[in-house]
Amino acid sequence: MTITFDPEIARDLIETKLRVLNEKIDEILSKWNLSSIEELIEGARTGKLPEAEDDAIDLQNLRDKRSQIEKLLIGLQ
Repeated sequence: MTITFDPEIARDLIETKLRVLNEKIDEILSKWNLSSIEELIEGARTGKLPEAEDDAIDLQNLRDKRSQIEKLLIGLQ
C-alpha cells in the first residue's frame, strides 16, 4: 500500500507532536521545580526524590518518543 501526503502537512503534524511532547516534559519538570530530565531521573534513582519514580519513567518514555519524532522530522528535510 502506498500513501501519498503533502510534506508540509507532515512537517506540521510532526512539529505539533514535538511541541506537545516538550510541553509534557516541561510540565513534569516544573512540578518538581527542576530544569533537566537527567536531574529528575537521577533524583528518583538515588532516592533523593523517592516519589518521583513514576514521573522519571514517564520522562524517559517521553524523551525516547521525542527522539524518534525528531528523526522523522530530519528525514523530511
